[in-house]
Formats: sequence, C-alpha cells, structure tokens
Amino acid sequence: MSEILVIGGGSWGTAFANYLTLNNKSVKIWVREPDVIESIRSGRENRIFLPGKQLSENLIPVSDLESIIRNTEIIVFAVPSKFIRHTFERIKALVGDKILVNLSKGFEATSLKTISQLAIDIIGPDVIEKWVTISGPSFAKELAQDFPTAVVAGSTNETLLKNIQTRFSSNILRIYRSDDLTGIEVAGSLKNIMAIASGITSGCGFGYNTTSALITRANMEISRFGIQLGAKKETFWGLAGIGDLILTCFGSLSRNFQLGVRIAKGETLDEIEKSNVMIAEGVETTRAIHTLSEKMGIEMPISSEVYQILFDKKSPIKAIKELMKRSLKAEWNLN
Repeated sequence: MSEILVIGGGSWGTAFANYLTLNNKSVKIWVREPDVIESIRSGRENRIFLPGKQLSENLIPVSDLESIIRNTEIIVFAVPSKFIRHTFERIKALVGDKILVNLSKGFEATSLKTISQLAIDIIGPDVIEKWVTISGPSFAKELAQDFPTAVVAGSTNETLLKNIQTRFSSNILRIYRSDDLTGIEVAGSLKNIMAIASGITSGCGFGYNTTSALITRANMEISRFGIQLGAKKETFWGLAGIGDLILTCFGSLSRNFQLGVRIAKGETLDEIEKSNVMIAEGVETTRAIHTLSEKMGIEMPISSEVYQILFDKKSPIKAIKELMKRSLKAEWNLN
C-alpha cells in the first residue's frame, strides 16, 4: 500500500495511526514532542497521550515533516484546531495532489472557520476535491482496544470518499459516507461545547434526567445552527450528530466532559489547562461559536451559558437555572 502519514501524536492521532497499520505495512506519524517519539521508538508506547497501548512495529514516528510528506500519498490530520492553521501553512507548498483526511474537530476562534474552510484559505480552493473529514462517536482509547466503532466520512468528491471508505474500513472500524461536509464539521465541533455542558451538570451533582434533556436540546441547537450554514438536517441524527453527542455527553473519557466536571467543582479554566497536557477542543470552539452565532443572529442558549461559565466566571448553578426558566415554547423549531 502507498505511504500514509498521520500528523499529530496525541491520543486520537496515535490510536488512528496504529489502527491503520492493520492494512498497511508502514504508517508514519509525525510527532512534535521528542520524548513521545522516543517513547514510541524504544518502548512501542505513547506514554504521555495513550499510555498502556502496545503499538505496532509498523508505526514509525518521525520528526522531519517536510521530507516525509514528499513520499506520502495520504496525509491524515489529527491536530488540535488551535494549531491547524500553522500546520497548513507549513505544508501548503508540499500538498500537491495528495489525499487529505481530516480527523480534527472545531472552529478556529480568530477566523470563525471550520477546518476545511481554513484549508481552502491557506492551501487553495482546489484542496476541497482532495479532502475527506472523518467524524463520529470514537474515543481514542476504545479504538486502540479494538472495540467495534462506526464513524462517518464526508467529502464533496464521491469517488475519493468511496476510496477512503473502502481503504480505511475493517471489522473494527466501519465507515459510512456522506456528502454533507458542512454538517459533519458543525456537528463534530459543537458537540464538544455540549460535552463541557454535560460535564458541568454532572459536576453539579445532577443525573440522567438532566443529561438526557441536555443532549436532546443540544442536538436541536446544533441542528438549528448547522442548517443556517447550509448543512442537511439528517446529518444531525446520524453518527456525526446525535451519535457523537451521546458519546461525549455520557462518556467520562471525554476531555471536554472532564473539563466541565472540574469547572463545576470550582477550578478555573486556566488551572485546568495548565494541569492537562491534552487539549479540550470545546474551549476554542466555544469562543468561536459565541462570536459567530451573535453575528448570524442565531439563538444558542446552551452554548451561550457555557461561554459565560468559562470566560465570564458565571456560576454553573445560576446558568442551569436560567436555562430552565427560559420562556416556554413549542419543541420543534429548526428555523
């Protein structure tokens, strides 16, 4: 098989790169941290971001990004959204006709753009014909344990989409396909905000009634936002939508969920981010969506309260009470 390079040595990048070794003799992973490279090379383990998982001998960690890209057919991005711009700028002259597969989720807080929109701006408009985004309910730790997992791949290029679907699927990972790239990116990004909200309600001591109500209304909020951006409503009831939302709002493995729990228990955002090597994508996305929803005039009550809790130090209990006291209305309203 042709060369595959995964850019990003965090938990998801490592788990996905290791998974790809099942069907490929060699998969390279570019890692920023020298100690992670050494850990993978010498001990076959990413002790910082994916401890306890024995990695394949066919997973090759590399540090020289530019020279490796030249011999690569497929580039897989697994970089936090706040660093993705720098990554695109670094490799834009080397992309050529390579296939680009994105695993990153989020909106950039400064430009208010999705990952694919940033790629178009930085690499060029033709990049979209070579672009696939993979999203859905998929914890890195569970994929690394070979737990059966289903996700969805989105692209505007159906031929490329079917190619990646076939090449990346297995009896461990089942990939569905969709032409709604916008919907997949919106759903995958905003569910991280809602996971923070779910962690906050859990940290406040509330139970399944609260979480179930939150997930249902969160999906309505995400759908309303996505449809305004041109997404298809069906996407939000699929794997990238309700599937990923359920996982991150009920699953304690979610970094965003854990951040919400710690916020509810009294820690500040600065304290949490300084103590955790892993990035909670929902923080950057909360900033972006707060600004973007105000510009577009879209009501985002849950996202707005999460923003106020994170950045305005609003009391979580007060925020929850205010959500419950909002004016009464009909359930279905996607306009």
